[in-house]
Amino acid sequence: MKVDIDKKTVRIRFLDTHKFSDVDNVPENITKGDFIVIETEKGEELVLVVGRSVPDVENPSPYRFIRKATKKDISIFEKHEREAERALGLCKKFAENLGLKMNLLRAYIPLNRSKIMFYYVSEGRVDFRQLVKDLAKKLRMRIEMRQVGVRDGVQMAGAIGVCGNQCCCSVFIDKFDTVNVEMLEEQNLPPTPTKFTGICGRLMCCLAFEIDNYSIRKDLPEIETEMEINGKVYRVKDYDFIREKIYFTTETGEVISYSFEQLDQLGIRKKSPCENCNMKNGGENRIEQ
Repeated sequence: MKVDIDKKTVRIRFLDTHKFSDVDNVPENITKGDFIVIETEKGEELVLVVGRSVPDVENPSPYRFIRKATKKDISIFEKHEREAERALGLCKKFAENLGLKMNLLRAYIPLNRSKIMFYYVSEGRVDFRQLVKDLAKKLRMRIEMRQVGVRDGVQMAGAIGVCGNQCCCSVFIDKFDTVNVEMLEEQNLPPTPTKFTGICGRLMCCLAFEIDNYSIRKDLPEIETEMEINGKVYRVKDYDFIREKIYFTTETGEVISYSFEQLDQLGIRKKSPCENCNMKNGGENRIEQ
């Protein structure tokens, strides 16, 4: 797909999964807050424009712009939402009768009624063949079951996080980064994953937001390391990666701070392994300017 230079690329949000993506070749008169109709693998969909985006020439959007949404499009979408809600209730009833272990989140019908999709979360695989047969017989539509992850489920449903704000995934996250326990240590946080578990039961996505800020840690002197700066001896007390500062205590117990930029200007660096050889001979663990 080629990007038309007379048109633009916009950022969109899907109304069923609440995920973000881009659409190329959109007319210039389309602005933030407009609804447009696009063609996707699910059919014709009504989506929300959330802003302008930069076209990716190497990986163009797989979606095709059809038109700016009309009142009729919005009316059909709302009608389908009511129909999908009833279908979801029916699906939950059938699944319960069949003893299927699945958490059904929502149903969705595209504008052109190409199919009806049921999104669900499950810890394992679900044999829903009979469920699909029962639904198809009752709804007389093509049925598609889509399993999503627990984080995708929260993104779709929306929730309030432990911080008191809406979960980041339901507000702006377009893809889920890997979050692991090692990030707690890197950010000087207590090694207790339960304190940093989100609504979805996984480690909170925000742990990955600032991880790049901590990459400088490998270049900083270790805590309790003695350093000599401008002829004075200091001991490393703590780091503040948000403010980009390092705190020292003087020989008299006074606490002072230097910015990471100031350390760089002074030429302060982390002691290399070979420099630790002096420790074997009783030398002090000291880094000099």
